[in-house]
Amino acid sequence: MYNIIVRETSSEIRAIARSSLKGCWPQVAIGVFLYYVMTMTIPVLLGYLMPFASYNYYNTFFEQSISLSYVARLYNLVLTGAFELGLCSFMIGFFRRRESNPAGIFNGFENFPKAFCLFVVQNIFIALWALLLIVPGIIAAIRYSQAFYVLADNPDKGVMECIEESKRMMNGNKGKFFCLMLSFFGWAILAAIPSAFMPIIPG
Repeated sequence: MYNIIVRETSSEIRAIARSSLKGCWPQVAIGVFLYYVMTMTIPVLLGYLMPFASYNYYNTFFEQSISLSYVARLYNLVLTGAFELGLCSFMIGFFRRRESNPAGIFNGFENFPKAFCLFVVQNIFIALWALLLIVPGIIAAIRYSQAFYVLADNPDKGVMECIEESKRMMNGNKGKFFCLMLSFFGWAILAAIPSAFMPIIPG
């Protein structure tokens, strides 16, 4: 099976994305917003609502004790895979057929067991590589980044098949993927500004 090498520049890839989103920004934005609410906002709320089920650790960067919720971590462990699969399915459906029903992010629950297993295996592999150094961890994250897209496109594939397919797809494309992500660095800083003014939960 041959491997496709992406030749387009980061700016050309972003232009393709903008062209695809033309006239459909609201629907896609709502879908992505729902994904972040389910995977980020709800865990934070769980931490606030269930402070008794939390533990503290001292963050040397902020020089404060930060509270982390056991319930929120369990929520993320169990459900993030399904939401990740749903988001990938939603994006693939939109890009190919311009279907943009925001409820599509919940489609991952139709294949929940496999999504959960893929999430766990993917993160274990990345964590093991990250034990060596930060750079191998980043490379591993890029190498396995397409696994959920593979599963969304081929629901019958096994977990390891998705991992291997992602490795094959990223062969020769890891540098391009990294540069594309880096091209959004300014937007990431801009998006992070509001969180800088949020108070850290004291221990």
